[in-house]
Amino acid sequence: MKACARPESRTSNARGLRLWVPRLMLAAAAVHMTAGVIASYAHWSGIASDGLWNTVHNDDDTRMTALWFMVSGVAFFGLGLLSRRAVITTGAMPVETGWILLALGIPVSVLEPASGGWSLVAIGVLAVAASRRDSGVTDVDRSGGRRTGRTVTPRTAPLDTAPAE
Repeated sequence: MKACARPESRTSNARGLRLWVPRLMLAAAAVHMTAGVIASYAHWSGIASDGLWNTVHNDDDTRMTALWFMVSGVAFFGLGLLSRRAVITTGAMPVETGWILLALGIPVSVLEPASGGWSLVAIGVLAVAASRRDSGVTDVDRSGGRRTGRTVTPRTAPLDTAPAE
């Protein structure tokens, strides 16, 4: 079976911040969701015991807070996974990741300074810094391949999933 090496293992340019930013995002999302379950355990057990369907109402601030805390954790986890996939695929950190994190983190940190908003700001700054470093890297450097017109041809063969004979 032939396997294609991931971009981060082909070139030294794919290491560093661009690999750590998605990892930090996933770790922070996991901490966020774990803290949400622990801090709101009584609310979640009440939601579960009420049968889940239509158990969070607009007039119940504690249950709505628990719900949106978990939803934002899942969204943060999803952004981390998408950023990780972009780094694996292209070898570069998308600058949008950093700006999204800053757009979320700055208002949260200003409105509630004693919160995890500062982690969003810190990871957002790291993501922008990683993408700025990547902006000087050419397509050839990112993929480990050679340029042919506007496309990049990888040096390694694609993943062959056919059974070996």
